Amino acid sequence: MSATIASQTVGPPVGARVRLSSNESPFGPSPAAIEAIEATLAESHRYPDDQSVALRTALAEHENVAVEQVAVANGSAALLMDLIPHLCGPDDEVLAYAHSFIVYRLGAKNAGASYVEVEDGGPAQGEDDGYARDVDALLARVTERTRMVVIDNPGNPTGTHLTGEELAALIRGLPEHVTVVVDEAYHHFATGQRGYQPVRELDVAHPRVLSLRTFSKAYALAGMRVGYVVGPADVVGPLDVYRPRFNVTTAAQAAAVASLGDTAHLRHTIDGTLEGRARMAAGLRELGVPFTDGLGNFLTVECGTAAGPIVEAYGQRGVGVRTLPPYGMDEQFRVTVGTPEETEEFLAASADVLADVPSRG
Repeated sequence: MSATIASQTVGPPVGARVRLSSNESPFGPSPAAIEAIEATLAESHRYPDDQSVALRTALAEHENVAVEQVAVANGSAALLMDLIPHLCGPDDEVLAYAHSFIVYRLGAKNAGASYVEVEDGGPAQGEDDGYARDVDALLARVTERTRMVVIDNPGNPTGTHLTGEELAALIRGLPEHVTVVVDEAYHHFATGQRGYQPVRELDVAHPRVLSLRTFSKAYALAGMRVGYVVGPADVVGPLDVYRPRFNVTTAAQAAAVASLGDTAHLRHTIDGTLEGRARMAAGLRELGVPFTDGLGNFLTVECGTAAGPIVEAYGQRGVGVRTLPPYGMDEQFRVTVGTPEETEEFLAASADVLADVPSRG
């Protein structure tokens, strides 16, 4: 993957009226978060609390853990870019499934570690979802050099997931020296569905399991950049020392704390997203286009031909969706669930744009 390709796939397409390319929440942040941000602006000349005490305390209470088990950063991607080089080096391997979140690969590269991908089930076909993950296949790839296993659950950009039973079996099968990072950026949209369970709900005794979460998705604070990790204090503590100072802004800390308290807005966002995902999936099924009906806030669509021109055709209709060249997925695109109106615009455009794609049944 070149730096040019990676940079071209970040951010919305130019001129997109309907912005469904970046897995953002279309429902906006909590009004309490906006109020909290505004209240911090007069203190913008001051550095933020380096220890993020109020935020980490609120997160510890939210997750029912000690404060020492929580570290925060300016987004979960930043946490990964700190975490992987901190725990892995040139003689180590980072193990993940194929088509996992691109930052795992980038973090391994920064660490000088080898990045090892375990093949998945490949593209969706007909009415069947794609990119299924095999626990035994991953465990078979563990070597003496494996220092970290990273699982995005649900996955991005595929939306696929391991059930709670599968994830528990994977963790139980890993040696204790291996750090297990479970990236749960989309857990709000997945919990309670199709066997999915957050890792901290599982009965596993592995001593090096980390849960990675973000405020960018269901809490709709993508522009604020707040992520956090929960795990054993002896693993999380050194990571917190390693991070850059003042890494979460005052406004971001305040917005995150306020968002945690607004459970009604969170419920509204989750419900709206699940309804939109179901509508989008139903519309694509009516068109006969294969896709993976994943558990995130997006769907991954199969074109059966180069996706670039198709994404451009959406753009000409004012609808922004995402190509996936960094993942080696040249015949697929990802579309984020929007508001009901945005979802209908996407489906209306799809009736034309996807009319003749080879994948269509």
